[in-house]
Amino acid sequence: MIRPSHTVLVVSSSAIVIERLQSLCEQCGLPDLSMVVCEQVADAEAMLEHKSFSLTLLDLSNGVSLGFLDYASSILNPKPVVAIIGEGSSETIINALRAGADDVFVVEDLEISPKLFIYSMKRQLRRALYIEESKRLKDSLERSLDELRADHHAAQHVQQNLLPPRHQTLNGLVVEYTLKPSLLLSGDFVDALEINDHLIIFYLADVSGHGASSALVTVLLKNLTHRLLRNYKRHSSFDILSPVLTLERINREMLLTGMGKHMTMFVGLLDTQTSKLIYATGGHHPMPILSCNHSSSFLKGRGMPVGLFEKPEFEEHQLDLPQVFSLTLFSDGVLEIIKGSSLKEKENWLLNTLQPGHIESSQLTEMIESGFEDVRPDDVAIMTVSRA
Repeated sequence: MIRPSHTVLVVSSSAIVIERLQSLCEQCGLPDLSMVVCEQVADAEAMLEHKSFSLTLLDLSNGVSLGFLDYASSILNPKPVVAIIGEGSSETIINALRAGADDVFVVEDLEISPKLFIYSMKRQLRRALYIEESKRLKDSLERSLDELRADHHAAQHVQQNLLPPRHQTLNGLVVEYTLKPSLLLSGDFVDALEINDHLIIFYLADVSGHGASSALVTVLLKNLTHRLLRNYKRHSSFDILSPVLTLERINREMLLTGMGKHMTMFVGLLDTQTSKLIYATGGHHPMPILSCNHSSSFLKGRGMPVGLFEKPEFEEHQLDLPQVFSLTLFSDGVLEIIKGSSLKEKENWLLNTLQPGHIESSQLTEMIESGFEDVRPDDVAIMTVSRA
């Protein structure tokens, strides 16, 4: 631990006053107390511009004006300034206090009541120590916050690079999304991959919590799904051809990390040759909405969250899709900002809005956020998979 040190500035043109102040300061019993003496105000002004002082003693009875006291107190604020005056009239004391002095002593008091002056010195130096320590803590906190901001911006850059193109065509299917984090980093994540010339897998995941720890899970998710794709191409594993097996694999990996994080997730496998959709959900809500033939409906399905249980239960569903369709996936953040007094009312709004057919995620996000002026309480992700 660094032992605190104190530097006291004394400004006086009287050798007798300077000697007495030095003697009293030595009697304070502080081992790391040093003094800087200036007989001229001009020298003191230069000192104040280039050096930091714990306490300043200004002798108004010998060469220091009220104007300089006012200047010094404004420069040193909130550090203490003590004024030494020649006579103790109420007017002189009040003028010194108004000019910024934290304490006032008459020159005679230095001889008559030295203990009172020493007590005030110790008290003012303790106050200066608290001020300096607060400044050190503030500077340290600001440096830590700057480092944290830099780390978060770097992590944001990494996470954005992990996301797929916002608009892409895979095996004749148009996949696009909008993702808006409530903080700098997002716990929502989306991806879509071509498995071969007629199969694509796509998913939307919503990791519990917010910030860096949740964003870190999305990095794990990206790595794992691409590993499953590589395994398929190497013929070492075919888990990626089953949404349920994909969820089970992700579940095992999340438990192994020991991060205490879980997620909800929807995984879809779409065959463009047969127009068949196979999907599974891990505790995800709201379910995706299928829009076709001027109607819209939520997909059916249920399942446990991913990363909570060693042996979760997931259901696999199959659905034949028409030639023209649009499938819209959401994170539950949309339910936080859609206007409505109940969950049912918000779900009906989604169904009615998507009933006419495909709406791009950016346009749908604008419609959902219309009139919502508060900060988003949760990440918002919308993804569409469509064939026109």
